[in-house]
Amino acid sequence: MKAARFYGKEDLRVEEVPEPSPGPGQVKLRNAYAGICGSDLHFFFHPESLPFGLDEPHPLTGATLPQILGHEFSGTVVEVGEGVADVKVGDRGAVYPLAVSCGRCAACRKGCPSPAT
Repeated sequence: MKAARFYGKEDLRVEEVPEPSPGPGQVKLRNAYAGICGSDLHFFFHPESLPFGLDEPHPLTGATLPQILGHEFSGTVVEVGEGVADVKVGDRGAVYPLAVSCGRCAACRKGCPSPAT
């Protein structure tokens, strides 16, 4: 599949990548609609303003560069990972848009990180 991958400040490349499979507790959506969030633009133009460095794994996800950006999309469930019981193939859903979570503050430790604004 094709994906826009972020390599660094103002460096976004459309490349062929392997299609992902959901891990435990995850679902895979076939994209129907997607948006570009202000945080994606901010990340692209000003990555130095993020509360974490790009040269180390993301504190919550462990992701490293190059990274596929995007957190505002919806679609249809096409695959479910191990342990998923309340969602089935064919369900429609939207991704809960998180821009940045520190993983350390009181809200994150309670499992309630702040949504993107």
